[in-house]
Amino acid sequence: MTRCVKVDPQCPASGVLDDAASILRRGGIVAYLTDTVYGLAVNARLPQAITGLYALKGRSSDKAIPLIIGAPEQLSDVAVAWPRRAESLMAAFWPGPLTLLLSPHPNLPATLLGNTGRIGVRWPDSPLSQGLALRVGSAITASSANRSGAAAALSAAEVEVQLAPDVDLILDAGSANEPQVSTILDITVEPPRMIRAGRIPQEAIESVLGCGITKNRTEKG
Repeated sequence: MTRCVKVDPQCPASGVLDDAASILRRGGIVAYLTDTVYGLAVNARLPQAITGLYALKGRSSDKAIPLIIGAPEQLSDVAVAWPRRAESLMAAFWPGPLTLLLSPHPNLPATLLGNTGRIGVRWPDSPLSQGLALRVGSAITASSANRSGAAAALSAAEVEVQLAPDVDLILDAGSANEPQVSTILDITVEPPRMIRAGRIPQEAIESVLGCGITKNRTEKG
């Protein structure tokens, strides 16, 4: 049965974070508001939890699941290396809605990568998201809180309609300000490639990099 708990997204109560972290450590699923839309968190260290997340969403196993870190210090736990240009983007847009595709740490469960061979990581501008990852002690997943192919959930009520009773806990932090998701950029290729357009515009990324980027063939415009 799904529980729903109110939480202040800017100053989440310690007890609420402890409750959510306990669920994640034992392999459960928590829905929470990121700095974009509602996401689904599982512990990135637990393969069985990741498998459960794929099943819940009805997500194809060849599609990767992105991660959220609670602080820059957690980045080395999920990625083995990143180029200097990635550091420039992190300095410009983190914490914030930019997901970078990086070379994964070998200890990450392979199921997170789909068939991409890369891991998507971001440090969000969200005390709630940061607090969850820090309290768990590892990166957490950031897949949008919806069934695959459905619209991203913008409120706890929308999460409940789509996903209850299969989510263990919904952290009700109010409504998302807008439906726009994070920008996803593959920084492992030359030139960098925008995999998904989002809140960080292409022009801003190119300004930081000092060069053009390409768009994924599924991106338009």
